[in-house]
Amino acid sequence: MNIFFSQIYIRPGKTYGVDYELIFNISAKAEILEPEIKGPTVFKRDKDVEFTIFLPHKGSKVTNQIEYADALKHLLNGVVTVLKSFHIDTLQLVENSSNLIERVISDPTMIEKE
Repeated sequence: MNIFFSQIYIRPGKTYGVDYELIFNISAKAEILEPEIKGPTVFKRDKDVEFTIFLPHKGSKVTNQIEYADALKHLLNGVVTVLKSFHIDTLQLVENSSNLIERVISDPTMIEKE
């Protein structure tokens, strides 16, 4: 199964074939304090199952690595929630999330600067 990140809805607990792709859409809302997960949206013809994870933000531009790390923590927590709803083992993701976040925020090619 391939996993993609993008920006969109599913009933947790429902299972799909191994030929389905799980897609995470990402957006942000200034009025929330915790991530919101919407979905799934199932596209049977394309064999896509899509969720949207809305991340909280302060409404201002991110200016430091701590803010990027916080956003990534929220994102990974949302991904873990969705994967668990499909009874997918998330232990390695949870155990390695801090290292993964550190690698992303320390690599200048991973964060687009405007």
